[in-house]
Amino acid sequence: MEQENNKQEMGLEERFAAIELILDQMEDENVTLDESFELYKKGMEQMKVANQALDQIEKAMLVMNESGELEEF
Repeated sequence: MEQENNKQEMGLEERFAAIELILDQMEDENVTLDESFELYKKGMEQMKVANQALDQIEKAMLVMNESGELEEF
């Protein structure tokens, strides 16, 4: 549960840095196949949360015009 909260508290830049670290680890020739699968899973979880954060940012960038319609900022 604590790990779940930590995922939500991580900023976007930190999240992308974590993804980059995972990619670097996956490129290591000493990583086993099982470790690669686990790293892949962690990377996909990070990407999922990053995409959700980006969606929230994108929605926050919409503003309401005079006729009450939403348009891009």
